[in-house]
Amino acid sequence: MKRLLKEPLVHFLAGGRGLFVLFGIVNRGSDGDGDPYVVLVDRDALLTFVQYRTKAFEPSVAAARLDKLSDEELERLIDDYVREEVLHREALALGLDRDDYVIRRRLVQKVEFITEGFAEASSAVDEAALRRYFEANKDDYYVAPYVTFTHVFFETEDRPREQARALAGKKLAELNRDKVLFSEAPQHGERFLYHVNYVERTPEYVASHFGVDMAKALFELPVNDEVWVGPFDSPYGAHLVMLTTNEPGREPLLEEIKGRVIDDARRAAVRERTTEAIGDIVDAYDVRIVYQRDEGLDAGVEGAVTP
Repeated sequence: MKRLLKEPLVHFLAGGRGLFVLFGIVNRGSDGDGDPYVVLVDRDALLTFVQYRTKAFEPSVAAARLDKLSDEELERLIDDYVREEVLHREALALGLDRDDYVIRRRLVQKVEFITEGFAEASSAVDEAALRRYFEANKDDYYVAPYVTFTHVFFETEDRPREQARALAGKKLAELNRDKVLFSEAPQHGERFLYHVNYVERTPEYVASHFGVDMAKALFELPVNDEVWVGPFDSPYGAHLVMLTTNEPGREPLLEEIKGRVIDDARRAAVRERTTEAIGDIVDAYDVRIVYQRDEGLDAGVEGAVTP
């Protein structure tokens, strides 16, 4: 409870309740600014309105935007503000905010948004916390192995596999004899269902195009950007391959991806802090559960809801 009393969000909510009660007492039956039929259109009201309309909560930007409006644009903005304010007051006066689950959820989201804002302000991540987060979540930053290669293809849909492999063997000698380059692969062989060049592709991706066996074979090949090798069999035919990159999987150093880890650690800290703050708010309430399940209901019945 002591920690709860120190929470800025709790102070904010308590202060908001106090102001609401005080406003009701002071303005009960009063005229002027307290009159619910008086709409005061001042600069602060318009600045807030502009920020919500543009979904850009930057007061300086909103002020600049407001100051640049022409007389006609300003008049239209004021008309929009007054219309929205009046209809909002009428809706409240009619009690349309009561028992409306959509409005209830929006109000809950607003409190969650405010809570998250306080959490962001108090969730700095120092170097020690950053390293602890990185060590605890290393698997999220694992760099999968990848290869870069090109291939020349001979299909087996309209010919026996032995014939396709024979054509590939003959083409292999030609490619190496003529020192055919990586970039020249599309000029040889037959059209493949997918791609000719594969750049920094993972085992899963390669296997999805060539099958698991060929993918495994490619990831075991040494790199050589001057030699064609093969043939390799896929479900679609025979392939000749030039492999130019074969990087094993690895865990990167923190320094390599520090910016990304900082962002992730801060988001995690905000989520944790927000959850704690909302938990503290809930704990401040006396929750009395009087609901009891009807023991006669069959909990296994399809469609039954189990709390």
